[in-house]
Formats: sequence, structure tokens, C-alpha cells
Amino acid sequence: MKYVVAMMMVFTLGLAACGNDEPETDAFEPESNVDVPESVDAEARAELMNDEGNSVGVASFILSPDGKLFIEASVSGMEQGFHGFHIHEAPSCEHDHSDGAFTSAEGHYNPDDADHGAHAGDMPPLYVNEDGTAQMTFSYDRLDAEALIGEASVMIHEGPDNLGHIPDRYQSSEQDESGPDEETLSTGDAGDRVACGVVEAAQ
Repeated sequence: MKYVVAMMMVFTLGLAACGNDEPETDAFEPESNVDVPESVDAEARAELMNDEGNSVGVASFILSPDGKLFIEASVSGMEQGFHGFHIHEAPSCEHDHSDGAFTSAEGHYNPDDADHGAHAGDMPPLYVNEDGTAQMTFSYDRLDAEALIGEASVMIHEGPDNLGHIPDRYQSSEQDESGPDEETLSTGDAGDRVACGVVEAAQ
């Protein structure tokens, strides 16, 4: 009898101990090997305005402590999909210009006179989500942010940018030979300019 009572006490204490085991509440924190830049102030920035003169976001140029340039874009109120995203060679963003919105920014920033896709100002296309917002950060070694201050603009285009990639097997209806035509080689067929901001020194 004493043996049975003792066993019951052990069993009861075991249940009590299990009932007091609370699950760990610390959130899982995955390790990452991504080289994220330290938090530093932006060297330059461009406030992006749409063709109605309203602000839709900001592009920032951030120089990390090791000298690497990061470009960060954050926009809202835009159409879903991929959009051409470039540096243009003039520091002017006239949304009501007589030749069309933001044509005052002139062509892509292209000091090496290269074809589109290799312009220094050809940045990765910007993807806008269904809710009209986009966020993108990338490192970029084609630009000197300080040299752009007061000398260039950041542009978002209406459509996707093919970066001049038209294989020779494709035939343009506007030329006799296959491959990219003049417009593709200069703009990537990204279409109208829908947002623009002059590159300025960050405050």
C-alpha cells in the first residue's frame, strides 16, 4: 500500500512539473550574412514629385563608412508594376514643361557615351506594389553622389525598362535590321516620365 501511495505521489508531482513548463517566448532571430550598411546620414537626396507637382517619395544617396554608395528609394501613390528608374543629366524637374512633364531633365546621365543599359545613370527598375508603394535599397558603384548634387535629377518612368536588351532575332517595324532601335538604345522603352527630383545635398 505504501508503495502504491508513493508511486501516486511521484506521478502527481510529475504532472505538476510538466504543467509548470512554460513555452519559451523569445522570438526566433535568424542569422544573416547580408552586408547591411551601418546607419549613417544620407550624402544627397532627391524629393520625387509627380506630374501634378505633388511629392510621391524620396531617393537618398548613402555613403557607408567603407566608401560604398547605397541608393535608397521610397515612393507611394504610383501605378503597380515595374518602372524605369534613372539618373538624368540636368538638374531640372518641370512638371508642366511645354514639351512634356520633366523633359527639362534632358537625357540619361551618360558621361561615357554608352548605349542604354550601360549608362552610369541606369539604375535597377523600381517595382511598385499593388498598394502603390515601393521600397528599394541597392549598392551602386557607377556614380559619385557628391558629383550629382545640383547637377542631375532622379527620374521614374511610366513603364518597365528593358535596359536596351532586344536580342538580334527581334525585328523592329521602324528599321531594316533586327535588334534594338534608336529609342531602345537611348531610353529602354520605359515611356513617359511620371516622377522627378533634383539631386540636392542632404540636410
